[in-house]
Amino acid sequence: MTLAGPTVADRSLATDVAELYERTRARMGDEDLEHIRTVAAYSQAIKKCSRELLQQGGSADAMRRGVVLYALHSLLEFSELGHNILHGSYDHLSNCGEFHSDRWVWDFNIDPHEWKVMHHQNHHPFTNITDKDHDLGYSIVRLQPGQDWYAHHVVQLALIAPALLSSMSYYMGVYTAMSAARTEGRKVLRPSTFPATSNIIAQHASRDYVREPFAAGPRLLHTALGNALGATLGHMAVFFLVALEHHAPNVELFHDPGPGETPDQYYERQIRGTTNFERSERFDNWLQFILADVDFPNPPDFRIFYGGLDTHLEHHLFPDLPPNRQREIQDDVRDLCARHGLPYNTYPINTYIPLAFRKLGILALPMGEREVRNPLRLLRAPIDAVRRLAYGVRFQRNPYEPYLEAPKFFDAKAKVIRTRREARGQAHTFRIAKPAGWDDITWDAGAFLSVRVPVRDETLVRQYSLVRDSVDSDVFEICVKRVEDGRVSNHLNDALRSGKRIMLVGPPTSDGPFVMKDLPERPLFIAGGVGITPIISMIRKIAREAPDTDAVLLYFNRDEHSIVFDDEIRQLTEQTNLRVEHFCDVAPRSRDHLRQGRISVNLLREFVPDLADRDVYVCAPGVVVDLARDFCTELGLPADRFHTESFSPPALVRPAEGADDRYRVRFRRSDTDIEIDGCTTLLEAARSAGVTVPSGCERGLCRACVSPKLRGITQLESDGAQLARITVCNSLPRSDIELDL
Repeated sequence: MTLAGPTVADRSLATDVAELYERTRARMGDEDLEHIRTVAAYSQAIKKCSRELLQQGGSADAMRRGVVLYALHSLLEFSELGHNILHGSYDHLSNCGEFHSDRWVWDFNIDPHEWKVMHHQNHHPFTNITDKDHDLGYSIVRLQPGQDWYAHHVVQLALIAPALLSSMSYYMGVYTAMSAARTEGRKVLRPSTFPATSNIIAQHASRDYVREPFAAGPRLLHTALGNALGATLGHMAVFFLVALEHHAPNVELFHDPGPGETPDQYYERQIRGTTNFERSERFDNWLQFILADVDFPNPPDFRIFYGGLDTHLEHHLFPDLPPNRQREIQDDVRDLCARHGLPYNTYPINTYIPLAFRKLGILALPMGEREVRNPLRLLRAPIDAVRRLAYGVRFQRNPYEPYLEAPKFFDAKAKVIRTRREARGQAHTFRIAKPAGWDDITWDAGAFLSVRVPVRDETLVRQYSLVRDSVDSDVFEICVKRVEDGRVSNHLNDALRSGKRIMLVGPPTSDGPFVMKDLPERPLFIAGGVGITPIISMIRKIAREAPDTDAVLLYFNRDEHSIVFDDEIRQLTEQTNLRVEHFCDVAPRSRDHLRQGRISVNLLREFVPDLADRDVYVCAPGVVVDLARDFCTELGLPADRFHTESFSPPALVRPAEGADDRYRVRFRRSDTDIEIDGCTTLLEAARSAGVTVPSGCERGLCRACVSPKLRGITQLESDGAQLARITVCNSLPRSDIELDL
């Protein structure tokens, strides 16, 4: 599916979500605190009753009742209480006391700080994004066919699932510690990863298997076993419910959308990637029967045991609304989804357990979303099957990404299908196949691709113009010329060959002042070196649509051997009314039509006397572009008819007066903020705050770092025009800023 961010009557999804949030949040007050205090007291009463039944007995089924009550206590500690309190649901209330997210202590075997890192900074921002959301499979099992397959999945039903379930009361804490380490960029399998978790486990084991059993006297074994079963069942219940909400058949998985994901698309992903569950009335009635043992007058509604879990869709739209408010607005959210043509996912809880075990068995094999519906498809593609096995056995991510059926539009791998030497090996032209699902992608003459290339220990982003528009070609074609000290350009010329793959940051960028959507009446093209690449795409468009156009090309190169597309330019002059003038720094030796010369006002006046009446397109090194602009202005060309693309990005101007200004930058999805001065870019702020943002040129050209801005003003908006998405690498704050990162 394509995340399109639907709108209804000019109202965006994000706007409707924000308005519902503000209305609901405004109603919060003392009654919400009274509710959560009651729930906390009820949880302690349940634990007390469980302890009494296990330690004292008194009836034939005391053990069973004590175990179930312990499990319900654990479930309640996570659901209505800890999960929501740690989201900051009550932080804004002045008398929240112990229910503040920084002060809450839960009776659950997960370190609160590590859980907040894992949950707030990883799971919520990257919900159901493969290879980013650690909660997909919980780092050990495969529950969705869109997940990558690794060798250990072969035994996930026979060995991993039983071991996982039996140790669930401790595995969840270990998993959370590892996820927090990965999220913060720390080494995972190091002793420094586990001190907090080890301390919690030790405290729990001391209480449940030493103090309470020995206090029970003759019922020592009953109490120890009951505590073990209760803790395990309680943590299993949490694991099962949370797994259902992101692994059920009615939810979707996604490729990484990259920094260009809009607020509408973000909320749509949360909706499509999350499901509520339909409760089992029969099972709930039995649990309520067990709860009758608890001495607590006027207990809260039974739904508190599923707080934030049976309203998980609402929770993912409004993470810091308390569960009583989530339940209150369920009908509003259902209507919101209907208005925007989105599903309101629900799934019956009593059918998921057998389904989960079937999934564990089926997905032990390397079948993806296509094959799980028809396993024979994999047998008909033996090379693909062997490749999946080879990568999975080596525990390496399959670069062909065969498991998730949806097309990938960010950091997508594409196959090079042909290479050709240009200018005696000074450059290469690369023909690149469109990635799967890109069939409908189009672009205009002058568009460019951003590619991400690993060079030694770095991964760098560069932009290359497409030498044909999408009308002229169904593949991407770029020309890359060697550059002195050019790490990426030289690497591509040396290493990229037919059959290899290259990473595309995204679809072609086909907007901006240099893209030729409509043909000008009398164009003048000025190209310097490899700057011919976008211009030849424009000339090809002219040859196809209006070959009689009065067009002129002035092409500047170092020498006659540096000319790229030399033969094709000659052919185009024969097919069109194009006039071409070649200029070289070094005097040509063998070709009469090549002239020695550099761009100057006299040269332009001599060879294009009617320049002031033309549209001028310039692509060259920055110094040539600046000279061309000055000379064209001198010759009377209006500024709005000068179009340029330069290989030299503009330097970021950091005004000295901004050093004394202080602004707070908040990263909403990461739930973190930082204070910076007016001379610090938002990308630098993100890095200092530990928020990862993809970047490339770091001058605002490649747009690899485009991020949604929720509020605030940057120096790029000094004219008063507010931008919803900004390049954070070249943005300096002029007020407090909030980014959707």
